[in-house]
Amino acid sequence: MLKLAVLAGLRMAGRLWIRSHGCEVDPTSLIHGFVHIRRKGTGRIIINPDVTLNAARWSNQLNATGSMTLCAENGALLDLKARCGVSSSHLIANVGIEIGEDSAIGAGCLICDSDMHEVPLGSGKPTAMAPIKIGKSVFIGARCIILKGVTIGDRAVIGAGSVVTKDVPADCIAAGNPARVIKR
Repeated sequence: MLKLAVLAGLRMAGRLWIRSHGCEVDPTSLIHGFVHIRRKGTGRIIINPDVTLNAARWSNQLNATGSMTLCAENGALLDLKARCGVSSSHLIANVGIEIGEDSAIGAGCLICDSDMHEVPLGSGKPTAMAPIKIGKSVFIGARCIILKGVTIGDRAVIGAGSVVTKDVPADCIAAGNPARVIKR
């Protein structure tokens, strides 16, 4: 009974922490641990009903670092739809990232909608950015990287350690670096 009370207290503290940093979080969401939040200007982070964020080492055996970042730069939207789950990953929205309903993001993933700097570095060119959309019931394995402009279709599976540079159709399994469809 004491264990359940402590767990409920930790979850409440996680929700309060996120809310105190300007995120919109549904009270039914489960927040395990303390998520690093970076929200600038009009950037929005929305955590819809029944979302689970595993940001503590004890919440998932693969959470070796227990580190999780949710970032929405000025004008960006980071939208975690109902019942999705994310474990110790870094979601960085400069334009927009949407994680669909019932989707699962494995531990140690990086989902970033920007190159983060001009390419080549020092050229003075604008930084390339494009929104990311992850569909419904998608499974993204541990340690994946999802790059700018990618759309992952509903019910797709991305193999652990993959680097997704291009769209993945619905109902496919993709894996590798760069990720390619290996099964429909």
